[in-house]
Amino acid sequence: MSPKRSDNTSVLGTLFRCEIKRLMRDARVLLISVFAPLVIVPGYILVMQWIGNSEEQRLEDTVYEYALSGDEAEWGLEIVSAALALEANDPDTSQAAVRFERQQVTNADSLLQAGEIHLVIEALSPAVYERSRTEQTTTDTLDPEEDEVTPEIEEGSDGGTASELQLPIIRLRFRSNSDFSRRAHDRLDARIREVRSELRDSVYLAGGFPVGREEFASVETENTASAEKEGGALLGMALTPFLLLLMLSGGSIMAVDAITGEKERGTLETLLTSAASRSEIVAAKQMGIIAVGVVVVVINVLNLLAYLVLGFLELPENLAVALSPLDLVLILILFLPLTVLISSTLLLISGYAKSYKEYQIYFLPLFLVFLVPSLAGILPGLDLRSAIALVPIAGVGVAVREIMVAEYDWLFLAIAFASTAAASWWASRLTQRTLLTERLISSSDLDEADLLGGPALFPRHVLRWFVGMWVVFFLAAIWVGGELTLQGQIILNLVVIFLGGSLLMVRRYGLDPRKVFALRPVHPVVLLAVLVGIPAAYLTGVGLSTLVNAYLFPVPQSVLEAFGEVMLDDEMPLWQLVFFICVMPGILEELAFRGVLLHGLRKTWSPVIVCLVTGGIFGLFHVDLFRLIPTAYLGVIFAAVVLLTGSIFPCHALAFWEQRLCTYTSAYGVGHRRNSVSRMGFRHRFCSAARCFLDHLEGEHSISGLKEKKAGCIWLGGVRSGELRSNTARITAVRGISFVRHREA
Repeated sequence: MSPKRSDNTSVLGTLFRCEIKRLMRDARVLLISVFAPLVIVPGYILVMQWIGNSEEQRLEDTVYEYALSGDEAEWGLEIVSAALALEANDPDTSQAAVRFERQQVTNADSLLQAGEIHLVIEALSPAVYERSRTEQTTTDTLDPEEDEVTPEIEEGSDGGTASELQLPIIRLRFRSNSDFSRRAHDRLDARIREVRSELRDSVYLAGGFPVGREEFASVETENTASAEKEGGALLGMALTPFLLLLMLSGGSIMAVDAITGEKERGTLETLLTSAASRSEIVAAKQMGIIAVGVVVVVINVLNLLAYLVLGFLELPENLAVALSPLDLVLILILFLPLTVLISSTLLLISGYAKSYKEYQIYFLPLFLVFLVPSLAGILPGLDLRSAIALVPIAGVGVAVREIMVAEYDWLFLAIAFASTAAASWWASRLTQRTLLTERLISSSDLDEADLLGGPALFPRHVLRWFVGMWVVFFLAAIWVGGELTLQGQIILNLVVIFLGGSLLMVRRYGLDPRKVFALRPVHPVVLLAVLVGIPAAYLTGVGLSTLVNAYLFPVPQSVLEAFGEVMLDDEMPLWQLVFFICVMPGILEELAFRGVLLHGLRKTWSPVIVCLVTGGIFGLFHVDLFRLIPTAYLGVIFAAVVLLTGSIFPCHALAFWEQRLCTYTSAYGVGHRRNSVSRMGFRHRFCSAARCFLDHLEGEHSISGLKEKKAGCIWLGGVRSGELRSNTARITAVRGISFVRHREA
């Protein structure tokens, strides 16, 4: 080993030891990363056992009181007595018998509502029953918390109702918000149904039916999933969000003090004057946060080993999980890249923030960004052998759930690990590269933009503005979206939120509208490239939407049809459809996203990153999952066009004519097999074109790249004809808006 390398390792080790010593002196970090994992799991098990045992004992010791009413009370008493006899003589000893006691009362309903009795049994003649139902329907005074069950004791063989056959009815009234009332109802209802079955069988046998009910159409059910797998599925859904919560909480305390805290205390400049390089300082702080995450994961894996494998505590039945040491090793390996991803991201926002207060503002959105994909294991029907394995964090959540139920898909387990590991590597490199700049790792130049204000401050605030616009956009859709027509929704979203927010930002920061909105003339040759790009965008939008619907976010046909009916209202004239769907989005969306947003971000990151971020934000404003990726793709393309040409006018033309083409083909049902594109052909050409396009964008992003861009558009527009069809509907997706027009299969 060279002396230089040895010295670097020594410096890094010294810095790391200092970070660990500082961590050991912070009681908050120790509480969350060490004490909480050690106590929460056994504490949860013991508390759940105590609550379950005490609640079960209360339910068993309770004598359930009921009242009997109705004009057929004598007949009802016979049925209830027979049901209670079955309960008392039940040969199944796995569950304790429930004891009932009748109360002679006159105001049964009021006592039931007051909780003084658990159940009201009404034995009614058909006439009284029909009259009571009619009164309840007309007055609509039935309490919403009051559940009603009406087992019919006897039915006619011809399928007639109890009213037609003049048979009495038993109705059970209980309070579903009370465990005791609900338990009394469940047990007595089951016994009354058994009595009904016995009475029905006796009638069949008396009429000459040759066999008993048990010998006729016997059905037996068997749960093939063991109790261990049921418990593993339950624990696997909660394990990833739980560990992620602890890693974020403990790592956040460490991260905010690592850079933001030292900025406020003024100690970071002292550290920068030492022999340690900036890269070593950043690496040591990142390793300290990783150590917190590793401690959280290791302690919780040891908890699983102690309580699930070695059996130090008696577990509740719903947590009877069978895990092997190999399972615990796999879980530990899956969580390691997640710790690196979390630590890198926390350290990045700590370097970006100027104060504790600003760090907390950034932490909440980051917390949600990590938490939401970690809940993927909760989604029903989501299997690891799908595109979810490619999604960082979400793939780990689903993989952990499958390991907990002893299902090992080794290929997709490796893919889930690799996707999160790739994201953590990228985040680590981004953090290292970003925090080496003077502006982020020291506080000397941090206030320059604040002092200058105006346009200098806008790039740092533009994302906050668009987060606020998204919140307003989302809340407006929830609160007033259902009360507005399609025209009203478009005016609210585009004019009030997008245009109003854009103009407010221009006024607030004193920006030059011509520069912000990229209102520059373009070379006439660009217009030719726009004409070529229109069908290319149309075809790629169709193909990408189809691939997303087929492999990533399958959308029920009914959802697409309902969306198409809203967008293609037969009562809306075609000129209004063109104006509201083509003209307004083509102008106002471009001004907001390819104007204001792109202007604020273009000096922050490289062109490719700016295009991806702008497109992603544009996709998020379309909310629906099946619209997100196609819309984000078009947002990336349009942002690149602005960077390549320096003008927003080509985007206006692209957006308008592409939307108009989509609207006309959807409105008039144009789009036969010859005009569609095959999935395989689209996938091959789309990926190749995207790679060539990004390579070109990295190398040149000015008007001088027009020739190459034009050639790329021509090639992409030459996608060969294929076959893309649906048995029920034709779907066209452009800018995230899917139009559906029915046709015969």
